[in-house]
Amino acid sequence: MEPGEDLVVSATMFTTYRRCPDQALARLYGQYPQDTRGSFKGNLAHRVFARHLLVGEIEPAGFDLACKEEIGQGMNMKVGSVGLKPSTLSAVIAEVGELYDRFKRISHEGFVDAEVFVEVDVAPGVLMRGSVDAVFGDDRAGMRLIDWKTGALGRAHDQLAFYALLWVLAHGVLPAKVEAVSVSTGERYAEAPGPSEVQDVADTVAIMVGELRRAFAGQTRLERVAGGWCRWCPILSECDEGRSAAAVFAN
Repeated sequence: MEPGEDLVVSATMFTTYRRCPDQALARLYGQYPQDTRGSFKGNLAHRVFARHLLVGEIEPAGFDLACKEEIGQGMNMKVGSVGLKPSTLSAVIAEVGELYDRFKRISHEGFVDAEVFVEVDVAPGVLMRGSVDAVFGDDRAGMRLIDWKTGALGRAHDQLAFYALLWVLAHGVLPAKVEAVSVSTGERYAEAPGPSEVQDVADTVAIMVGELRRAFAGQTRLERVAGGWCRWCPILSECDEGRSAAAVFAN
């Protein structure tokens, strides 16, 4: 990787770049999508899922309290940024409860760990990191990395491929499988990554780092690609294609 600005390459940065390189560049300038009610609900649901896997099933009578404990441990600031009030927060918790009921019906056989944070220095000034929602498997069969989705699966390939690369860099072995599971719909998308696929992701990360560093140093822009993700783009106001796409996907 060519030298330049220090970069933290997260799964979000990588998937954002794959969708729209200029939106990824905006992150280097500190421009991030605003928190929404939907993102708040998704974050809370993920914390509840991890709590279930790590601590045990949450009884219905204690579900509201468990959710408020999770909010208090890292999401208080987001309550204000999203503009939630006690009445609307109760509605969000109820929706998370419906997702949790579906989550409990998913088999958790072979569970190893949840919210597994992985961080690797891959080159001078380049740190790759990610948090895998859940790890299943064993040394004989290999590890299975799972990413829980609270909505539709969407374009899951890029995120899963990034996790596979990160796992290899951290542990020296390929995961047996990487999966995205929609808790709300029951859909699954799975891949068994091979060396060539992981190498392709590594090459893409290297290209991304170079493009971002050059653009940041030269104060230039990168390619803009319009799509459904434009609705939450932090640079939407200055992108004609993005505004047109956001209007289409809002209907």
